[in-house]
Amino acid sequence: MVSSIDLIILGYLFRGEKSAYEMVKEFETWDLTHWIKISNASIYKKIIKLCESGYLNSKTIKEGEMPEKIVYSINKKGNEYFHKLMDESSTNISNVYFDFSGFIANLNNVSVDERHTLLKKFNNTLKAKNEYMNGAHKKEHKDLKNENSTAEDIIGLYEDLYKLLDKWSSKLLEKY
Repeated sequence: MVSSIDLIILGYLFRGEKSAYEMVKEFETWDLTHWIKISNASIYKKIIKLCESGYLNSKTIKEGEMPEKIVYSINKKGNEYFHKLMDESSTNISNVYFDFSGFIANLNNVSVDERHTLLKKFNNTLKAKNEYMNGAHKKEHKDLKNENSTAEDIIGLYEDLYKLLDKWSSKLLEKY
């Protein structure tokens, strides 16, 4: 099984050595937790595990009056692992699961009035997500085009997905 977070960390380190803190902060600007189910604490643990597994080098540095910090860099073994993960990822297109599928599957188990009320809430939630992704979120990340075109591509996927879900939920609301 391909580890998306391993791939993200290793790929990021092609830009140069970074501390775990710097990586987590950069990933926060990417809204990484919206793409991958992972917490900041898990990112720290993954960095340590990648280092212990021999995929990353680490060294302690001190800059001026700042406290010492450990910086990580990708090594030859990490580069090989990265390319292996990239190859596996190119053919590992998993199923897409929506947490709301159980909700949709049970709509026939509630009264018509309750179903309509619930679907209206559902539709409003998806509409708000769509408006955010294609409005404020897009404005917040407009500079990605210059910095990281692949991050822009992923954000574009989510923008399109929320447009589609908004349209689909509106049809569902009309149907019921």
